[in-house]
Amino acid sequence: MESVVAAARLLGVELDAKQIAQFQRYRKLIELRSKQFNLTGHKTWDKIREELFIRSLRILTPAGGNVLTPEWFAGKRAIDVGTGAGIPGVIMKIALPDLQITLLDSTLKRTNFLAEVANELELKGLEVITGRAEDLGQERGHRESYDIVVARALARLPELAELTIPFANIGGTVILPKSSGVEDEVNEAAAAAEVLGAAPAITLEVSNPGDSPPDDMVYWMKISKTPREFPRRVGIPHQSPLVEQEDPDD
Repeated sequence: MESVVAAARLLGVELDAKQIAQFQRYRKLIELRSKQFNLTGHKTWDKIREELFIRSLRILTPAGGNVLTPEWFAGKRAIDVGTGAGIPGVIMKIALPDLQITLLDSTLKRTNFLAEVANELELKGLEVITGRAEDLGQERGHRESYDIVVARALARLPELAELTIPFANIGGTVILPKSSGVEDEVNEAAAAAEVLGAAPAITLEVSNPGDSPPDDMVYWMKISKTPREFPRRVGIPHQSPLVEQEDPDD
């Protein structure tokens, strides 16, 4: 776990003995359950360490001076949309115990696993929900109720905007780690983000910690309420993402 500890320290997070033990137990649970069902494509410790643990810590990279530092995250309410094996939500929770976080996934096997993780690691202030973002984003107590919304490798940005921005409260921030070279996606999603209540995206290239390729961290700040009709019904954001239509007369 030395490299995970060092990666967290690079971001200003000092992991104590309990947190290190939680990371170790989480690793064991991922390895065990991945043998039983399709929990993650990363099967070896090297890949789990680099691609899941350390790469997830990049979300805590300081951005904007004193804004979005690890200290800023503490005590906030967050949701991880399409969390899968708990990436990056469980990583964020272990690193920042005061973070209140909801893990959302549509697959029962994965949410059962996450409930096991929460119990085994004694993670307080962590909620696991089986469901779809399109449905939960319309529910009281979740719609426009989160300070931080994260999603990793879930969809392209035009679709992802509708699955994430409705969860953010006014002043809240959507943080989306994407592979390097995301400019075209950001441009495609600009109209959707505006309609859904977000300010223009800010993109920050993040290459540390870890040895994985650089990520483009996309930030949307929520500045106005999301219109009531969004998110639309399950499947519609994927089938018909909100993209600006070209004027046929142009």
